[in-house]
Amino acid sequence: MTQSAGFRKYLNNFSWLFVDRVVRMGLILATTIIVSRYLGVERIGQLNYALAIVSIAMVLTSLGANEIVARDLVRHPERKDELLGSTFAIKLAGGIALNVGLFIYVLVKGMDAFTVLLVMITASAELLKWSTVIDYYFMAQVRGNVAAKVNIASTLISSGYKLLLVWYQAPLIWFAWGYFAETLTYTLGFVWVYQRNGLRLRSWKPRWRMVRYILDQSWPMLLYGFALQAQLKIDQVMIKDLLSSRLGETFANIELGQYSIAVKMLEAIAFMPLIVQLAVAPAIAKARIVDVSLYHERLTNQYRLMFAMFLVTAIPMYFLSEWGIVLLYGEEFREAGRLLALFAFRLVFSYMGVAKGSFITNESLFKFSLITSVLGAVINISLNAWLIPWLGARGAIWASAISFFVSIFVVDLFTARTRINFRLMMNGMLTFWKLRAAK
Repeated sequence: MTQSAGFRKYLNNFSWLFVDRVVRMGLILATTIIVSRYLGVERIGQLNYALAIVSIAMVLTSLGANEIVARDLVRHPERKDELLGSTFAIKLAGGIALNVGLFIYVLVKGMDAFTVLLVMITASAELLKWSTVIDYYFMAQVRGNVAAKVNIASTLISSGYKLLLVWYQAPLIWFAWGYFAETLTYTLGFVWVYQRNGLRLRSWKPRWRMVRYILDQSWPMLLYGFALQAQLKIDQVMIKDLLSSRLGETFANIELGQYSIAVKMLEAIAFMPLIVQLAVAPAIAKARIVDVSLYHERLTNQYRLMFAMFLVTAIPMYFLSEWGIVLLYGEEFREAGRLLALFAFRLVFSYMGVAKGSFITNESLFKFSLITSVLGAVINISLNAWLIPWLGARGAIWASAISFFVSIFVVDLFTARTRINFRLMMNGMLTFWKLRAAK
């Protein structure tokens, strides 16, 4: 393959991934608005409580193996069937463990029967997440168009299902089944395209030796995933639990409903730094090999770009959030707009945290990243326990902002290898107007 042909192949792959993310985000956001207006803030809170519980535990369906398998499918294509078969076994076992663990959790916690049903229906979808191994295969083949088409199709079908539920004024429980339906569509789609390309699931060869190898390699990523998911999702669980005991379940569901809508709007924006980081990552990695000063310059330039994007995004969000939420969701969700305005300040950690990933990867500081993620989760949980009973959902926003400030910025001051990155981040933020094309 010529250099230009190779470049076009990777550019096409990146373009499909970008289109996939944008189209799906648009579909999900539009569907969420319609569903939220139908269900109302209290029932949205009930549904998102179940989703948050499952989201924290869903790391079990990968056991940290995703990155390892994606890497080894590129390095050792001849072991494809052994890698895919062993990962299938890991993911299926993880899905079973997740469902058993959550069933025990909801019983011990003494949840009401309806909440238990919501949690277990949502969790059952994780039994189908083994199909993501097919996604890894096509990504290793630099065929992002395959994954994009399946993802978009499954999102379209899932969105159509939810809109039909709204049309027929279905009860809340059927919306929990919507999550299962989307995962089922995703699984069937990937199985179909895999076999359509002349490949067979029956060729997969699970091997205990390979399973042990993957788990030995992936356990740090498992811990990292738990810590990260806890930092991102535990606030929604704690809002419901802490406020229910003090102010009643109805108030807690309403507060969580407002908070979860603000979070979903934030997530609709948060993909932008990921796209930018993917685009500049090869240039930064190449500079790390060629010239350290050029490497530092490109990192600084990336931080400048991310901070500039934060300002362009956060300032309008702060002033327009309440108006925008009321326009899209209705007067009932006005408080979500006020919460989203507060979230605008937290965006700086999303942008700078993603950019910092380039430094972590190129310096191979994965254990450091694991430690900081665990530290961030501990701080977040501790502050949530203190601030939520006092400030409600606003307390969760401040808790997450403080925990991300510590885990992204402050921790870099404590080791010699990361102090340089702290200086680069500060320089990038304080001189963002000096942004220029990289050399």
